[in-house]
Amino acid sequence: MTIQRISSGSTEGYQVRVGPRHATQTKFFAVRKYGGVRKALAQAKVAEATMQLHALPTASRTGARTQCPSNNTSGVVGIRPRYAVFADHPYLYFVASWREGGQARSTAFSAHKHGLLTALKMAMDRREKSTGVPCDLTPRQAWQRMKHLLADHVG
Repeated sequence: MTIQRISSGSTEGYQVRVGPRHATQTKFFAVRKYGGVRKALAQAKVAEATMQLHALPTASRTGARTQCPSNNTSGVVGIRPRYAVFADHPYLYFVASWREGGQARSTAFSAHKHGLLTALKMAMDRREKSTGVPCDLTPRQAWQRMKHLLADHVG
């Protein structure tokens, strides 16, 4: 939805946001300035149509991610460490995640059961098999990138 009603304190009106992913064009239509709720909304709808004519088209993402998003802390695309606690004991897992037909999918491999680097390699191989995108790191390099996340638990 590109038109949003804003009502906060003395501010009342409609905010129009148009553009790919994060709005590149915005404009606010104040109820007071435009002479009422209906008139402000009508102006917002006209502006929305005009702004959409000039906005950049939204590019759909195809295929699996190949670069880390800005919020990735593990340093490896699609692989993250996770702890699960059973009987008051934390167990380390490596989780591989990907998308299939728009649905999020994931699977985890236990470092306790398979060993640290083997579990990480299994997660990397599973993601590669599911996405078709090879990981450009060895399991040891991937571990070096993400071990800061586990510094409190692993020596």
